[in-house]
Amino acid sequence: MPPKNTSYFTRRAPPPSSAVPTSDPFEPLPPSSQLHVRPARILAVDIPPATLRPIAFRVFTKKHNLTLKSDALTVLCGFIGRRCGAAWRDSGSGEKTLDEVARLWKRAEGAGRILVDGGEALRGVLRSMEVQKEAPGGLSRHNSFDVGEGMTQGSGMGGTGVDGEGDVEMDEDAAEELADQVDPREYLKFVSPFEMPRLVYNATRKMFEKQAKPNLLAPPAAKTALFRHRYNLMHARLLRTDSFLAPTYSKATAPTAAAKTHLKLTAISALLGRAGQTFLLFGMLAHSPTGQLSLYDPSGELPLDVAPCAPNNATWFTPGMFVLLDGCYEPSGTFTVFTAASPPVERRRDTADVHGHLDFLGVGVPLDWSVAPHGGRAAAAMRRVEHALPASLLVLGCVALDDPHTLPTLRRFLTLHEPAPPLTLVLTGSFASTPVTNTASRAYKERFDALASLFSEFPSICAHTSLVLVPGDNDPWASTFAAGAAPLWPRAALPAEFTTRLRRAVARVSALPNPCRVSYFTSELVIARDDVLPRLQRNCVRMGSHTAADVGGDAGGDAATVAARRIVKTLLDQATLAPFPTSVRPVAWEAATAGTALYPLPTAVLLVDPAMGEGWAVTYEGCHVLNPGRFVKEGGRGARWGVYRMGEGRGEVAGF
Repeated sequence: MPPKNTSYFTRRAPPPSSAVPTSDPFEPLPPSSQLHVRPARILAVDIPPATLRPIAFRVFTKKHNLTLKSDALTVLCGFIGRRCGAAWRDSGSGEKTLDEVARLWKRAEGAGRILVDGGEALRGVLRSMEVQKEAPGGLSRHNSFDVGEGMTQGSGMGGTGVDGEGDVEMDEDAAEELADQVDPREYLKFVSPFEMPRLVYNATRKMFEKQAKPNLLAPPAAKTALFRHRYNLMHARLLRTDSFLAPTYSKATAPTAAAKTHLKLTAISALLGRAGQTFLLFGMLAHSPTGQLSLYDPSGELPLDVAPCAPNNATWFTPGMFVLLDGCYEPSGTFTVFTAASPPVERRRDTADVHGHLDFLGVGVPLDWSVAPHGGRAAAAMRRVEHALPASLLVLGCVALDDPHTLPTLRRFLTLHEPAPPLTLVLTGSFASTPVTNTASRAYKERFDALASLFSEFPSICAHTSLVLVPGDNDPWASTFAAGAAPLWPRAALPAEFTTRLRRAVARVSALPNPCRVSYFTSELVIARDDVLPRLQRNCVRMGSHTAADVGGDAGGDAATVAARRIVKTLLDQATLAPFPTSVRPVAWEAATAGTALYPLPTAVLLVDPAMGEGWAVTYEGCHVLNPGRFVKEGGRGARWGVYRMGEGRGEVAGF
């Protein structure tokens, strides 16, 4: 007799299905969930503008109160013809697409932009819709943002999305399949500060307003407008913090134990006749024409006495920075400072709750797409793909091509990464040890020709890696007039005449201004090369001795780590890369509104300053700051560089 635990009628497991169809009627078919059927291709058609105009008028003008120009209608005709095909009118997909474009336009441009033209703003909106064109795993445009097979919902990317759907985690097999089917270079964009949208904060309307593109020859009023923009932006950011929020209940009815206290800011003009009282002020430090340290806000100026101030070296204090001062207004008209602090930084997630509909980079990706609870299914898909792809960015600081140790060290570096090329390789200047003038331009070009010959020895890197060149103070042509001093920021990119042979050797070469931005899926990276630490040391206002506990975090770190945290906190709290007077750090008044700004807080800042030590990586309020230091070590005894892993949002300093 057979054992009790067996049965002759037990259903046997079906044999594994084959990828090749079979005519055997007893061969079981694979489940429908395992069949990756590619959707039918949509045949693009040409739509005359006169045919689309009535539908576009009904959607844009009557429904969304927008005015559509003729060039924008032509762009939309081509987009709908490619996206919807010949059935754009019968299926209703054309009208739905127009409605989606109008909604994205209002989110990106705000209520102040009702005229829709065919410029870069509309093309950026259309590019953001093209994210859903072909998802990994053979999914179509309509189901590319669903939770696919091999993926499970979880909190690995930080939270739950809208409508109850969250970001997803992938297993190893799904991640490998995704890496084979998605090219991350299609979502890697380099943004010049001169091409970014110039958004100026309006304190009355409490919103950003889009202005014309920056002009290097700006009128004198632009200098005052830059101060007002920074003040209004940081003042609004400060009032949104918990310490400055007023209670939402009446103090007369609230119990004493539950009474909530909040801080109040006082304008300088409101101090008149109130001598002997203590106040909390917010403004910018600056030296008056008589040389006395003073505080400035839009209502006036006030002389300061910082001698009694309590020690606080958590941040640097220099003229040009905005500070919070607690003290007493003296009868002599001087304000005695008891405590000084920098305004607290606002996390990227909190900024997305207020200004998440804006596209600060002009690449078609709103700010709230980078935060898990926002953005919907499209943003969740982009964050999921960004997290799964093993992309990396390498940063080399101060690559002086006239140094005899640079090219041999760089050859060893490229040999190390030839088997697995990085997605992006950033070379920062200065590419010359001395300022380049007109007489030295020929030798400067010969060094870049030698660099091109070196790269041609590594075909894998030349074919798959995007090379980025960021100039320093000694690079042309700003060095011709500045002679090595701090040039105007943002400074222009390297002239194309010096990199002609390098562009023939490497497939993708981008010469960018300094500073510049990198957009990768939903992340924002800032790349800057500047001597920040020496400038802070020369212009600092002493307010006490340094203690590690003031910096926060791991107080037991070494001196280099504590100093790095201090610099990072200073720059991010000030929301700018240049918190100095224009006499110390010259900036283009209109271009600095967006070019040097650190608001909203970027995902990462790649700050190259060799004076800050041998390289470090610090994370402050969700923003990762990486300083690779100088590429060639002293005496040519090795090299160091920064490695930033884009999917993880973290970096480290490597070397040999």
